[in-house]
Parts: sequence; structure tokens; C-alpha cells
Amino acid sequence: MGIEKIDPDACESSGDYYLFLIIILIFVKSIKHEMMAKTYLFLFYLTLPMLLLSQSPQKLIEKGEYDKAIEKCVSRLKKGTSKKTETYAALITAYEKANAGEQENIAKLKSSQMPEIWYDVFTSYYAMQQRYDLISVLADQLHEDQVNIQVVDYSEDLESARNNAVNYQYAYAESLLKTGVQDDALQAYIELLKITKLVSDYKDVELRMRQALAMGSKKALVEVKNKSKTSLSPDFLAEMENIALSHKQQQFLDCVSKADRGEQYPLLLLIEITSLEVSPGTVSEKEYTASHKNPESLEEAYKDETKKAEDKKNPDYNKCKIKEIYQIKSAVMKGRLKYVDGHSGTVLYVVPLTARSLFENRTATASGDMFACPPEVHDILDHPKKKFPGDADMIYELGKEFKILVKDIVWNEDFIK
Repeated sequence: MGIEKIDPDACESSGDYYLFLIIILIFVKSIKHEMMAKTYLFLFYLTLPMLLLSQSPQKLIEKGEYDKAIEKCVSRLKKGTSKKTETYAALITAYEKANAGEQENIAKLKSSQMPEIWYDVFTSYYAMQQRYDLISVLADQLHEDQVNIQVVDYSEDLESARNNAVNYQYAYAESLLKTGVQDDALQAYIELLKITKLVSDYKDVELRMRQALAMGSKKALVEVKNKSKTSLSPDFLAEMENIALSHKQQQFLDCVSKADRGEQYPLLLLIEITSLEVSPGTVSEKEYTASHKNPESLEEAYKDETKKAEDKKNPDYNKCKIKEIYQIKSAVMKGRLKYVDGHSGTVLYVVPLTARSLFENRTATASGDMFACPPEVHDILDHPKKKFPGDADMIYELGKEFKILVKDIVWNEDFIK
């Protein structure tokens, strides 16, 4: 029989405590062997006080786990399940000690006057702001109970440090990429990765990250995996892996589709096909009557006045009956390109991919006064209906488009130059 793991801190109120006891007693009662049951019960009573004590804010503070102590104090004060005086005292101590460590770190970093300090400065301000946000939920309660705790909002300092860190990391990564050294390129990737943790979208960071991974590897193994529900032939997958490169592209990042025995590849370009849909071919028809928009211009188009007079008597004069036929069939392949560390198997970067293949054909028939037939319809009157391409042909076109997308991502001309 299994029992749910219970947080000892949940047993602060007498009701929760007795519920905890009942669950344990039921568990013990379910054990058939009397001696074993007594042993479990004895161990439970022996360890329960230690479990509860080890989770107390005071114990957490003694172990230097200030943030855990703050979280526990805030939780207890919100629930009203503890002695306020003791909990407030623990909260003040944990908050002040935690922030003192961060402030000391910030002061030390700033005193160095080094440009690379700002990411670490941001990290310290972020930690203090998180504590501020956590304790702020008790603002009214702290005011009512006249608790003397100085809770500081560091949001402005945080944003200033964020901006300084982003600017430095980007400039440093750019300088590393310009050296052309592989190790520098890999370090540039690490610096750029830090930016993604600071802001969601900054300049061309994503492009530069892919550039850094390629420059830092020089050689890659290409692999295609079909994770869609559609069966794809081995020949199709092999053709997907066959990416032709120019001499300039090979100098930037060479790739192979079959690993040589004993060869180590620092980078794996894993192309995953996650979904593949081919719609059935559909034909839609539209019938309507058109008329010449400029009657005067229509009359001027007649060279034979007799013919014009006869046509004017016809009830269909300046009326053209049109039937348009529209054929369409589409296919969509979705997937992703993964940059994978060839040594550890760690996924370093992921780019979503979507390729589309579209077949469409328009044709039309017209009768009546052809002077009234619109020019755009005139252009397709001689177009015949076409046979829809097969699903295999559509998928083949998708494969070609997918490879073009991959090449544009990995061998992007903007950073190869």
C-alpha cells in the first residue's frame, strides 16, 4: 500500500496534525505483521518532532537557507498558523541576512570597475527583487501589526543592471566572433545565451547564436528523424540529409550525413519531422454575369456599325456569362532543427520549421458578349484543367523546401560573410 508524501510543515494546525496521524495509523494498521507495525509506529513518533523542527524558519536560518526561511514565514503568516512574534522575528532576520549577502556582493563587483560585472550584479538585484515581491503580499498585515521591516523595491536598479549586462554581453560576443577562433566562437555562444535569460528578444542574438555554434564546430553530422504519423521512405530521408554546400559554406561549417568510423563530430544537426499533412485536391466553381464597366468605351470597340446595331438589339448585349473553375491542393510539413552537442547530447538550440507546397490552377469559360468579359478572366480562358499531383510528388516538393529552410538557417549568408 502506498501513501502520499506529506510536507511536515503542513501539520502546523492541530487539525492537519491529527489528519497526518490518522493517515499514518491507517498505514500501520494495514501491515499484517504486528511486530513490524509497532516498529513503524515507534519510528514515526520518534522522527516526527525532528521533521517538524528541521523545517522551522529558525533551523533554516541556522543552515543559511534564508530564502526558504522567508517563504516559510510568509506562508505561515498568510495562513495564520503560527505565533506571529516568533515568525516576524524569523522573517526579519532571514530577509536582512539574505539581502546583506547580495548587497555585499554588488558592492564588491562595482568596486572592481570591470565591465563584465553586470550579469552578476543583475543576478543579485534579481534575488532581492524576488524577496521584495514575496514579502509585499503581506504589506497590509505588516502595517497593521507595526512590524519594523524595511522592504525595498529594487526594480529600477534591476532594470539598469539588466540593460548594462545586455549591452556588455552583446559587445563582448561580437568581439569574440570576429577573431575567427573556434574556442572564442563557443565562448560567444555562452555570452549570447546569457542575453536570452535577460531579455526575450534583443537585436540579432538568435542569428548570432547559430553563427557561434557553427563557427565553434567547423564540422557537423546531419541526421533526419521522422516523428510524424506519415510513413516516409528511406530514400526520401536520405535525400533530406544530402545537403549540397558551396566551397564558402563548407569552410564555414562542413557537414556529412554518414559518420565515419571513429570520427568525432562536435555538432549534430538533427532535423526532426513532426507532422505532415496533404490535403485532397478540391475543385470549386463560380458562375456569374459580368458587364462592361464603361459603356461608351464598349461602343467605341466596334468597327462595324451594323454589327454594333445588331448586338444592341440582343437581350445579352453587354452581358457575359462566366464560369470560373479553381483547383487547389496543399501540403504542409512541420518540424524543427536541433543543434545538439556531439559529445554530451545536450540540445543547444532549436529552430521550428514549416514548409508548404501548393498546387493551384484557374480556368474559365465564357459566353455572350465577350466585350463584357473582364481582362483577368480573358487571361485564363485558354487554361485547361490539370491533373492533381500525387501525394508523393507533393511530399517530394516539401522535402526540397525543408532543405532550403535548413540551409538558410545554418549557412546564413549574413553571418558567413
